[in-house]
Amino acid sequence: MRKRVHDKALVEVRGCLRDWDDGRDAAREAKAVAETIIAPEYEGRVLIELLQNAHDAHLAGAADGRIEIRLDEDEGEHGTLYVANGGKPFGGKNFKDLCSIALSSKRADAGIGHKGVGFKSVLHLCDAPEIYSVAREGSRVPDGFTFRFARLDDYDALAREVAPERAGFDDYLKENLLTLKVPVFLEEVPKSVHNFVRRGFVTIVRLPLKSADARSAARVQVRELMDDSTPFELS
Repeated sequence: MRKRVHDKALVEVRGCLRDWDDGRDAAREAKAVAETIIAPEYEGRVLIELLQNAHDAHLAGAADGRIEIRLDEDEGEHGTLYVANGGKPFGGKNFKDLCSIALSSKRADAGIGHKGVGFKSVLHLCDAPEIYSVAREGSRVPDGFTFRFARLDDYDALAREVAPERAGFDDYLKENLLTLKVPVFLEEVPKSVHNFVRRGFVTIVRLPLKSADARSAARVQVRELMDDSTPFELS
């Protein structure tokens, strides 16, 4: 998995280098779409979108699915939000989709289920979301995909790896390449994630909250999900 995750990051960085050489703005345009169009459209819907993704991992019609949402306000500087699910483990297609920007003609307020789009809403709460999964159902260790998305300082090492002779390439990446397209393999798995996996969950989204405002927003969204007077449907 390490090689697959790192290779995906290198593909995006090399594509950005080609943009620079060819005078194109493909990476910059993708970043603008995610940050100025997609993410704002989903403001306040982070948990709903993550819940939909967790629901989609279960077989259609299944009545024994498991999803757990936990907000630990004492973990990390501003708290940490977890969304864990049972069902089918996070696989290669999920990885490809999550690192891509899929567009849909369906508006966010028309219902839930923008595949490959709604996850970008995490930018409201977290700068570097983390994904942990098992390789197969029944595993009790996170031996599948374990990665986070890039922070800006990750681009320094990636720039040196891809184009060490190119001065300023790290700054170019920071300005033009969306971090949610660049996965970074995680060597260590938090104890909290191990606990989820030991209890039978197959995929865990971990969001270290980026600010006090993000913590407050996560708190509000958790309360909204628990409010039986405002039901919603999963598609």
